[in-house]
Formats: sequence, C-alpha cells, structure tokens
Amino acid sequence: MLFANRWRLLVGFLLPLLGLFACSPGSGPAHEAPLHPALASPFQGEFQVSNVNDHEYPFQFKDSNGYLLSWWGERLPGVDGHQGYDFPMPEGTPLLAVYDGEVTFAGWENPFYCPPLGTTVSGLVVVLRHHLPNGEVFLSIYAHLSEVRVKAGDQVRTGQVLGLSGNTGCSTGPHLHFEMRRRKGTEWPVFDPYGWSSEGEDPWSKHPSGVSSVWLWMEGKAPPLFSEVSLPPNPKPTDRAPLAITRVRYMGVSDATNPNNEFVEITADPRFASTPVSLKGFLLKNKLGEAFAFPDIALEPGASIRVYSGQGSPTGETLFWGRTQPAWDNWGDCAQLVYPSGAPYLLGYRSGCASVQGLGVLLKEEAGVLQDAHNLPLP
Repeated sequence: MLFANRWRLLVGFLLPLLGLFACSPGSGPAHEAPLHPALASPFQGEFQVSNVNDHEYPFQFKDSNGYLLSWWGERLPGVDGHQGYDFPMPEGTPLLAVYDGEVTFAGWENPFYCPPLGTTVSGLVVVLRHHLPNGEVFLSIYAHLSEVRVKAGDQVRTGQVLGLSGNTGCSTGPHLHFEMRRRKGTEWPVFDPYGWSSEGEDPWSKHPSGVSSVWLWMEGKAPPLFSEVSLPPNPKPTDRAPLAITRVRYMGVSDATNPNNEFVEITADPRFASTPVSLKGFLLKNKLGEAFAFPDIALEPGASIRVYSGQGSPTGETLFWGRTQPAWDNWGDCAQLVYPSGAPYLLGYRSGCASVQGLGVLLKEEAGVLQDAHNLPLP
C-alpha cells in the first residue's frame, strides 16, 4: 500500500514534466495544433511551372548559388532565390482564392526598379490573409494580374475569383506568381505549401529568417508541377516532315524516382502524311545519344503517340522507353526524332540543340527564363 501511494506521487510529479517536452511530429510544441491540408488550387486546369520556390534560399536577386532547390530536394534552373511559384498561362485566366480569407490588399503595388526590365514598374497584386483551423495565420499572394475583382476588406471564400492573370509589373511574360507567407512573430517569412520532402532538414527552416513548410493542399487540389516545351508540327513554311516532335515534358516532381513524369509526343502531320506512317526504323535520341527504337507500328494521320521514359505496358497511344532514370536533362536537352534515312527532327529547350541538321525544326527557349520581382504590400 505504501509502495502504491509512492508510485502515485511519482507519476503525479513526472507527468507535468513530460508534458513540457512532448511534441507532435513536425508541428512544434504540443500546445500548437498541427496543420492539416486545407488549400485548393489558385486556378482551374493545369499549367506548367517555370520557377519553383527556392529552399536555399528565397532571396531573389540576392541569392547567387546558381540554382533553385525544390521541395523534393532537386537543384533546378530558374530565377535564383525565387519566392513562390510561377505558372505561365494565357492573360485573362481566372485566379481563385486558395482558402477562405480577408483581402488585405488589392491593386497596384508601389513602383520599384525591376532588374530584368531595367526600368521602374508597378504590377497588380492581390493579398489574402487566412486563419487556418489550427489558429495559425498565413498570407496568399497573387501577382502580375491584368484585372482585380476584389478590394481591401472583402471576405472571400475558397474558389472565389480574385481577378485575371496578366503580365503587369516586373514580369517578362504572362504568368501567375503565386506565393505564401507564414506568420512568425511580426514577420511574414516565405512558406512553401508543398512542404519539404527530401533527405535532411529543409535549409530554409534552419535559416534565421526562415520558417518550416508543410503540405497544405487538399487531396487532388495541388497544382501539378511540370515543365515542358511544345510546338505545332512543321511550324516553318519549308518544313515537310510526316512525323514531328510536338511536345517534350522534361521535368516533374522527383524524376529520378519517377521517370514516367517525362514523355515525348510524336505526331503524324496530316498535311504530309496522307496514309498511316510506320514507325519501324525510327529512333528517339537525347543529347547524350541515348536512343529508343520504335516498334513496328503505324501512326494514323493526325494521331499522336507518347514515349514515356520509364517502364510500363504499351498501348496504341503510349510507349515506354524502359529506363529507371530520367532521359531528359532539366537544364537543357535536344529531343531528336531520327528518321530511317538518318535525318533528324529536333525539338530543343534551354538551348539544348546546338544546330539543325538535315530535316529538322529547332525551338530555342529565351536565353533568360521567365523572370519576375515584386514590391509586396504585406500587412
């Protein structure tokens, strides 16, 4: 009986102490409720991404390590130190609130000097403040708009149209710049709603000015992240290729473990292919000379077929290279459809093709990737 009483006293003494050190995984002290996915996409449909959030570090025009560190830990080309995500899209695309919130700013940002354009500019911006269920406060930012449809003080609901995408301000092409901030005392550090999913700690979470990031997208609502280059078949008046490369999707999330993120699309141009075209003898090559040999199948005029880099079961519309690693270099490559005669049809990106030889079309991306900057009016 004496032992039992002493045990109760010991437990009563230890439990409060244990509570001081108890933590929820990834959520900080136990008295803070964890974050749960709550966000919807800021637009309908899918648009490629040109710049991702740099986890090492988001100090645009100040960071100079030469790459963007993605949330899955891969080093990517782009605007060094970029904050948030850039989604190239046609001007006038409706932009949507990712969560319920209050409009803290809607209008023209204060003019500032734009290094990419070499002049002073101002862009249309919408900033929302969100109170998430766990009590934390976040900002979502939508920049370079062509039209704003809300005003400061408005209460908005998830999916409500905030305005239309555009190319205003410090921008070198039409796109949505989407960015989030997480309150940290009186500051608003950059926050990545895709979180961090790589070996080791997030470098930004360890930085004195940084904050930890977690996945905040609801199931099926996260904008997919991919980069690609596309072109109509035979875009030049002198081109006459029956088969043409019309799309190269060269980047997705964690290509090293998901090579089927990548594909090359081949199309039979009905202007120059009046009957089915046999693919026997055709090769698909990258800049390293690694090759995929097409099987003996025919492509109907106007039809397309995709060659995925990884493994899978072929169908009438998909083929698989069978690789365990990516085929296409995110920093620049040259997709070559080599005809049985040896003449190549080329489609390059980031200056991946040095020249056009024989039957070929070359697409060179701009020397500088899409760039932007902002003078954000934060609360």
